[in-house]
Amino acid sequence: MKLIEVRLIFDADEPQYVKKEITDLFYEFGVQGLKIDEPMERDSLDYYRDEKIFLQRDYAVSAYFPINLYVEKKKSLITETFEEKFGEREDLIYSLDFYELDEEDYQNSWKKYLYPEKVSERFVVKPTWREYEIEGDEIVIELDPGRAFGTGSHPTTSLCIKQMEEYICEGDSVIDVGTGSGILMVAANKLGASEVWGVDIDPLAVEVAKENLELNKVDMDSIKLFKGDLVKVVEEKKFDVVVANILADVILLLLNDMSTVVKKGGLMILSGIIEDKADEIKRRIISLGYEVISETKDKEWVSFTAKA
Repeated sequence: MKLIEVRLIFDADEPQYVKKEITDLFYEFGVQGLKIDEPMERDSLDYYRDEKIFLQRDYAVSAYFPINLYVEKKKSLITETFEEKFGEREDLIYSLDFYELDEEDYQNSWKKYLYPEKVSERFVVKPTWREYEIEGDEIVIELDPGRAFGTGSHPTTSLCIKQMEEYICEGDSVIDVGTGSGILMVAANKLGASEVWGVDIDPLAVEVAKENLELNKVDMDSIKLFKGDLVKVVEEKKFDVVVANILADVILLLLNDMSTVVKKGGLMILSGIIEDKADEIKRRIISLGYEVISETKDKEWVSFTAKA
Protein backbone atom coordinates (compact mmCIF):
# COMPACT_ATOMS: atom_id res chain seq x y z
CA MET A 1 0.00 0.00 0.00
CA LYS A 2 1.18 3.51 -0.80
CA LEU A 3 1.24 6.16 1.91
CA ILE A 4 1.53 9.93 2.08
CA GLU A 5 3.94 11.34 4.66
CA VAL A 6 2.99 14.83 5.80
CA ARG A 7 6.07 16.34 7.47
CA LEU A 8 5.74 19.55 9.45
CA ILE A 9 9.03 21.11 10.59
CA PHE A 10 8.74 23.93 13.10
CA ASP A 11 10.55 26.25 15.47
CA ALA A 12 8.63 27.73 18.39
CA ASP A 13 9.00 29.63 21.65
CA GLU A 14 7.38 26.70 23.51
CA PRO A 15 7.98 23.68 21.28
CA GLN A 16 6.44 21.06 23.56
CA TYR A 17 3.09 22.83 23.65
CA VAL A 18 3.15 23.51 19.90
CA LYS A 19 4.03 19.85 19.30
CA LYS A 20 0.85 18.84 21.15
CA GLU A 21 -1.21 21.29 19.09
CA ILE A 22 0.20 19.81 15.88
CA THR A 23 -0.33 16.18 16.88
CA ASP A 24 -3.91 16.94 18.01
CA LEU A 25 -4.65 18.44 14.59
CA PHE A 26 -3.20 15.44 12.80
CA TYR A 27 -5.27 13.09 14.94
CA GLU A 28 -8.39 14.98 13.84
CA PHE A 29 -7.51 14.04 10.26
CA GLY A 30 -7.35 10.33 11.16
CA VAL A 31 -3.63 9.59 10.90
CA GLN A 32 -2.39 6.02 10.38
CA GLY A 33 0.78 6.80 12.32
CA LEU A 34 2.86 9.64 13.76
CA LYS A 35 6.62 10.16 14.12
CA ILE A 36 8.02 12.95 16.30
CA ASP A 37 11.60 14.21 15.93
CA GLU A 38 13.32 16.52 18.39
CA PRO A 39 16.77 18.13 18.27
CA MET A 40 19.31 16.52 20.57
CA GLU A 41 21.72 18.28 22.87
CA ARG A 42 25.03 17.01 24.22
CA ASP A 43 25.54 16.71 27.92
CA SER A 44 28.19 15.02 30.04
CA LEU A 45 26.53 11.61 29.65
CA ASP A 46 25.90 11.76 25.90
CA TYR A 47 28.23 10.19 23.41
CA TYR A 48 27.50 8.36 20.21
CA ARG A 49 29.56 6.10 18.03
CA ASP A 50 27.86 7.56 14.94
CA GLU A 51 27.59 11.32 14.61
CA LYS A 52 24.57 10.99 12.29
CA ILE A 53 22.48 11.15 15.44
CA PHE A 54 23.20 14.88 15.56
CA LEU A 55 21.80 15.60 12.09
CA GLN A 56 18.37 16.23 13.60
CA ARG A 57 18.32 19.96 14.32
CA ASP A 58 14.62 20.81 14.15
CA TYR A 59 11.38 19.86 15.79
CA ALA A 60 9.24 17.92 13.34
CA VAL A 61 6.04 15.90 13.31
CA SER A 62 5.37 13.44 10.49
CA ALA A 63 1.88 12.02 9.90
CA TYR A 64 1.07 9.09 7.61
CA PHE A 65 -2.11 8.58 5.57
CA PRO A 66 -3.09 5.92 3.01
CA ILE A 67 -3.26 7.06 -0.61
CA ASN A 68 -6.84 6.78 -1.84
CA LEU A 69 -9.40 8.74 -3.89
CA TYR A 70 -9.59 11.44 -1.23
CA VAL A 71 -5.89 12.01 -0.65
CA GLU A 72 -5.62 15.21 -2.73
CA LYS A 73 -8.59 16.70 -0.92
CA LYS A 74 -7.05 15.71 2.42
CA LYS A 75 -3.74 17.33 1.47
CA SER A 76 -5.55 20.58 0.62
CA LEU A 77 -7.54 20.50 3.87
CA ILE A 78 -4.39 19.86 5.92
CA THR A 79 -2.59 22.75 4.23
CA GLU A 80 -5.53 25.10 4.76
CA THR A 81 -6.05 24.01 8.38
CA PHE A 82 -2.43 24.54 9.40
CA GLU A 83 -2.30 27.88 7.61
CA GLU A 84 -5.45 28.99 9.41
CA LYS A 85 -4.14 27.74 12.78
CA PHE A 86 -0.49 28.79 12.57
CA GLY A 87 -0.11 31.21 9.63
CA GLU A 88 -0.45 34.40 11.69
CA ARG A 89 1.17 33.13 14.88
CA GLU A 90 4.19 35.09 16.06
CA ASP A 91 5.45 32.39 18.45
CA LEU A 92 6.37 29.88 15.72
CA ILE A 93 7.39 29.34 12.13
CA TYR A 94 6.77 26.14 10.18
CA SER A 95 7.07 24.41 6.82
CA LEU A 96 4.76 21.68 5.52
CA ASP A 97 5.79 19.08 2.92
CA PHE A 98 4.23 15.96 1.41
CA TYR A 99 6.07 12.76 0.38
CA GLU A 100 4.88 9.52 -1.19
CA LEU A 101 6.29 6.22 0.09
CA ASP A 102 5.57 2.50 0.35
CA GLU A 103 4.19 1.11 3.59
CA GLU A 104 7.29 -1.09 3.96
CA ASP A 105 9.47 2.03 3.75
CA TYR A 106 7.30 3.65 6.43
CA GLN A 107 7.65 0.66 8.74
CA ASN A 108 11.45 0.63 8.50
CA SER A 109 12.46 4.24 7.81
CA TRP A 110 12.68 5.30 11.46
CA LYS A 111 15.32 2.65 12.22
CA LYS A 112 18.08 4.71 10.62
CA TYR A 113 17.64 7.39 13.29
CA LEU A 114 18.20 5.09 16.27
CA TYR A 115 21.64 4.42 17.76
CA PRO A 116 22.97 3.16 21.10
CA GLU A 117 22.50 5.87 23.69
CA LYS A 118 23.96 6.25 27.16
CA VAL A 119 20.96 7.27 29.28
CA SER A 120 22.59 7.26 32.72
CA GLU A 121 25.98 6.81 34.40
CA ARG A 122 26.03 3.11 33.52
CA PHE A 123 23.05 2.21 31.33
CA VAL A 124 23.27 2.15 27.54
CA VAL A 125 20.10 1.48 25.54
CA LYS A 126 20.92 -0.32 22.30
CA PRO A 127 18.54 -1.03 19.40
CA THR A 128 18.79 -4.70 18.52
CA TRP A 129 20.03 -4.02 14.97
CA ARG A 130 23.05 -1.94 16.12
CA GLU A 131 26.46 -3.11 17.34
CA TYR A 132 27.96 -1.76 20.56
CA GLU A 133 31.19 -2.41 22.48
CA ILE A 134 30.77 -2.19 26.25
CA GLU A 135 33.19 0.04 28.13
CA GLY A 136 34.00 -0.19 31.84
CA ASP A 137 31.04 -1.11 34.04
CA GLU A 138 28.38 -0.18 31.50
CA ILE A 139 25.11 -2.11 31.45
CA VAL A 140 23.47 -2.59 28.06
CA ILE A 141 19.71 -2.87 27.59
CA GLU A 142 18.70 -4.40 24.26
CA LEU A 143 15.48 -2.89 22.97
CA ASP A 144 13.34 -3.49 19.92
CA PRO A 145 11.00 -0.48 19.78
CA GLY A 146 9.49 -1.51 16.44
CA ARG A 147 6.06 -2.40 17.77
CA ALA A 148 5.39 0.28 20.36
CA PHE A 149 6.47 2.42 23.28
CA GLY A 150 9.66 4.20 22.30
CA THR A 151 13.37 3.69 22.64
CA GLY A 152 14.38 4.84 26.11
CA SER A 153 15.91 8.06 24.79
CA HIS A 154 13.13 10.35 26.02
CA PRO A 155 14.16 12.57 28.97
CA THR A 156 11.47 11.05 31.20
CA THR A 157 12.92 7.55 30.77
CA SER A 158 16.46 8.77 31.28
CA LEU A 159 15.44 10.63 34.47
CA CYS A 160 13.74 7.51 35.81
CA ILE A 161 16.66 5.19 35.05
CA LYS A 162 19.13 7.60 36.67
CA GLN A 163 17.07 7.56 39.88
CA MET A 164 16.72 3.77 39.76
CA GLU A 165 20.49 3.46 39.34
CA GLU A 166 21.02 5.61 42.42
CA TYR A 167 18.40 4.12 44.73
CA ILE A 168 17.65 0.48 43.83
CA CYS A 169 19.70 -1.95 45.91
CA GLU A 170 20.55 -5.58 45.23
CA GLY A 171 17.77 -7.81 46.54
CA ASP A 172 15.03 -5.14 46.34
CA SER A 173 11.54 -5.99 45.16
CA VAL A 174 10.35 -3.60 42.42
CA ILE A 175 7.08 -2.98 40.58
CA ASP A 176 6.84 -0.95 37.35
CA VAL A 177 3.44 0.68 36.95
CA GLY A 178 2.51 1.28 33.31
CA THR A 179 5.41 -0.79 32.07
CA GLY A 180 5.17 0.05 28.34
CA SER A 181 8.26 -1.41 26.64
CA GLY A 182 9.45 -3.09 29.84
CA ILE A 183 12.69 -1.09 29.82
CA LEU A 184 12.40 -0.18 33.52
CA MET A 185 11.77 -3.82 34.44
CA VAL A 186 14.93 -4.80 32.58
CA ALA A 187 16.87 -2.02 34.33
CA ALA A 188 15.61 -3.11 37.76
CA ASN A 189 16.62 -6.71 37.08
CA LYS A 190 20.09 -5.70 35.89
CA LEU A 191 20.52 -3.60 39.05
CA GLY A 192 20.10 -6.76 41.13
CA ALA A 193 16.43 -6.61 42.12
CA SER A 194 15.42 -10.04 43.36
CA GLU A 195 11.81 -9.69 42.23
CA VAL A 196 10.41 -7.44 39.48
CA TRP A 197 6.72 -7.04 38.66
CA GLY A 198 5.22 -5.07 35.81
CA VAL A 199 1.62 -4.04 35.24
CA ASP A 200 -0.09 -2.28 32.34
CA ILE A 201 -3.70 -1.92 31.22
CA ASP A 202 -2.66 -2.26 27.55
CA PRO A 203 -2.37 -5.91 26.39
CA LEU A 204 0.06 -4.89 23.62
CA ALA A 205 2.35 -3.29 26.22
CA VAL A 206 2.40 -6.52 28.22
CA GLU A 207 3.26 -8.51 25.10
CA VAL A 208 6.03 -6.11 24.03
CA ALA A 209 7.47 -5.95 27.56
CA LYS A 210 7.65 -9.77 27.69
CA GLU A 211 9.52 -9.82 24.36
CA ASN A 212 12.03 -7.20 25.56
CA LEU A 213 12.57 -9.02 28.85
CA GLU A 214 13.33 -12.24 26.97
CA LEU A 215 15.56 -10.33 24.54
CA ASN A 216 17.68 -9.21 27.52
CA LYS A 217 17.91 -12.80 28.82
CA VAL A 218 16.24 -11.83 32.09
CA ASP A 219 15.61 -14.71 34.49
CA MET A 220 11.84 -14.98 34.05
CA ASP A 221 11.50 -16.86 37.37
CA SER A 222 12.03 -13.50 39.13
CA ILE A 223 9.59 -11.67 36.83
CA LYS A 224 5.81 -11.27 36.95
CA LEU A 225 3.98 -9.36 34.23
CA PHE A 226 0.29 -8.51 34.42
CA LYS A 227 -2.41 -6.85 32.36
CA GLY A 228 -4.80 -5.05 34.65
CA ASP A 229 -5.39 -2.61 37.48
CA LEU A 230 -2.55 -2.05 39.95
CA VAL A 231 -4.45 -2.69 43.19
CA LYS A 232 -6.29 -5.76 41.87
CA VAL A 233 -3.01 -7.23 40.64
CA VAL A 234 -1.00 -6.55 43.79
CA GLU A 235 -3.62 -7.26 46.47
CA GLU A 236 -1.71 -7.56 49.79
CA LYS A 237 1.88 -7.45 48.52
CA LYS A 238 4.22 -4.49 49.17
CA PHE A 239 7.45 -3.54 47.38
CA ASP A 240 10.74 -1.88 48.25
CA VAL A 241 10.45 0.34 45.16
CA VAL A 242 7.56 1.44 42.94
CA VAL A 243 8.58 3.03 39.65
CA ALA A 244 6.27 4.79 37.20
CA ASN A 245 7.16 6.66 34.03
CA ILE A 246 3.70 7.72 32.89
CA LEU A 247 1.79 10.93 32.21
CA ALA A 248 1.41 13.38 35.08
CA ASP A 249 -2.40 13.19 35.00
CA VAL A 250 -2.24 9.39 35.26
CA ILE A 251 0.22 9.65 38.15
CA LEU A 252 -2.27 11.90 39.95
CA LEU A 253 -5.00 9.29 39.42
CA LEU A 254 -2.84 6.38 40.60
CA LEU A 255 -0.73 8.05 43.29
CA ASN A 256 -2.88 6.95 46.21
CA ASP A 257 -2.95 3.34 44.98
CA MET A 258 0.81 3.34 44.33
CA SER A 259 1.51 4.67 47.82
CA THR A 260 -0.34 1.73 49.39
CA VAL A 261 1.93 -0.91 47.84
CA VAL A 262 5.21 0.55 49.14
CA LYS A 263 6.90 -0.98 52.18
CA LYS A 264 7.62 1.20 55.20
CA GLY A 265 10.84 3.02 54.34
CA GLY A 266 10.42 2.08 50.67
CA LEU A 267 10.51 4.38 47.65
CA MET A 268 8.40 5.70 44.83
CA ILE A 269 10.31 6.84 41.73
CA LEU A 270 8.00 8.91 39.51
CA SER A 271 8.75 10.32 36.08
CA GLY A 272 6.83 11.52 33.01
CA ILE A 273 5.87 14.72 34.85
CA ILE A 274 5.63 17.91 32.82
CA GLU A 275 6.96 20.91 34.75
CA ASP A 276 3.55 22.59 34.98
CA LYS A 277 2.21 19.63 36.98
CA ALA A 278 5.26 19.13 39.21
CA ASP A 279 4.15 21.26 42.17
CA GLU A 280 0.72 19.64 42.27
CA ILE A 281 2.22 16.14 42.26
CA LYS A 282 4.80 17.09 44.87
CA ARG A 283 2.04 18.37 47.20
CA ARG A 284 0.10 15.13 46.73
CA ILE A 285 3.18 13.03 47.49
CA ILE A 286 3.79 14.93 50.74
CA SER A 287 0.10 14.74 51.70
CA LEU A 288 0.35 10.94 51.54
CA GLY A 289 3.06 10.99 54.21
CA TYR A 290 6.06 10.66 51.89
CA GLU A 291 9.29 12.63 51.98
CA VAL A 292 10.59 13.85 48.62
CA ILE A 293 14.29 12.93 48.76
CA SER A 294 15.18 13.78 45.16
CA GLU A 295 13.83 16.12 42.49
CA THR A 296 15.56 16.08 39.12
CA LYS A 297 14.83 17.95 35.88
CA ASP A 298 15.62 17.60 32.19
CA LYS A 299 14.25 20.32 29.90
CA GLU A 300 10.57 20.68 30.87
CA TRP A 301 10.36 17.25 32.54
CA VAL A 302 10.60 16.46 36.27
CA SER A 303 11.21 13.27 38.23
CA PHE A 304 10.61 12.71 41.96
CA THR A 305 11.95 10.05 44.31
CA ALA A 306 9.92 9.87 47.53
CA LYS A 307 10.41 7.79 50.69
CA ALA A 308 7.60 6.26 52.70
